[in-house]
Amino acid sequence: METLLNKTTEQSISVSPEVAATIALGKELPLLDVGPYLAGVPGALEQLAVDVRAIQESLGFYAITNHGIPQELIDESFQQLEELFSIPMEEKLKHRVGYHHQGYLPPKSSILKSTVIADKIAVNTKKDTNAAWLFMRNRSEDDPKVVANIRHRGLNQWPESLPKFRETLMKYQLAMEQLSLKLVPVYARALELPANYFDSMFKTPEYYQRCAYYHPEENLEEGQYALAPHSDGSFLTLLPMTPVPGLQVMTPSKEWLKVSYVKDALIVNTGQVVNRLSNDRFIATPHRVVNPPTKRYALTFFFYPDDDANVGPIPECIKPGESAKYDSRSFYDFFVPYLDDLYHYNDPEFMKEA
Repeated sequence: METLLNKTTEQSISVSPEVAATIALGKELPLLDVGPYLAGVPGALEQLAVDVRAIQESLGFYAITNHGIPQELIDESFQQLEELFSIPMEEKLKHRVGYHHQGYLPPKSSILKSTVIADKIAVNTKKDTNAAWLFMRNRSEDDPKVVANIRHRGLNQWPESLPKFRETLMKYQLAMEQLSLKLVPVYARALELPANYFDSMFKTPEYYQRCAYYHPEENLEEGQYALAPHSDGSFLTLLPMTPVPGLQVMTPSKEWLKVSYVKDALIVNTGQVVNRLSNDRFIATPHRVVNPPTKRYALTFFFYPDDDANVGPIPECIKPGESAKYDSRSFYDFFVPYLDDLYHYNDPEFMKEA
């Protein structure tokens, strides 16, 4: 396995034995304890960076413990999420997702497919069975992007009957944003860049919160999923683990790994933003959710850079003799076509400009 040179101690650091073994076996997600790094233990950043590099060049998914997000906040967020999907359909449909991709997405109302992973996965043609409620970074009515009606930068559609849901979810999002910012230097070092390399890209980071409800579907069609195979468009994605199975991750051998539950852990993976920045060095792994045995809820937090951040390949990540595999463009100019490529709605009326 690869090593990283710690320029402070001039010692090479090897991948942790347990991480190397887990990657080699390919039967479960690697598990990383990020507590020492978050506590500022000397050398913890460099070790974590080496382990993350090995993971991101192979499976692309892992789980973390001792991440600092209070379990009480996660538990309360799941409780509020269950209440969110229990409100009457009439109220939910008042907030149906539209032009800004913010709001309620009913079951079987969209087809999830992505040309980006078409070489790895057959193109999906079936409607996903899950229901979701989609939120972006919360904005006020006088926000310049709201006033200008910038797509995907509108007002979130909060359910009127659940004021505590808004309060709880915003606390959850803030905690996830703070953790994500702390993890950014790990990816810089994993790419053999200075720890602060990405700082200028995250002055006002964007995010996309996908609150999902996966119900056991009795009339599942052949080739239909709760959530079809796709890869994320994020810099990184954070997902609290739940005991109910369903999430599956594609291994390098193109087999589907069933993710096992680890108490109080968060799943972490990178998406197409890091894939672009690293010029394909760090992968954006395809994954899917199959029909669950019982009700399953998910609080997926997609973390992004600033809208104006350049997400073209980093010069230092382009190897000698290699060319840039992606164009230079702003994150926003990447994000809009990414969502349009991924989500295909039944009713185009909902996607007309507001």
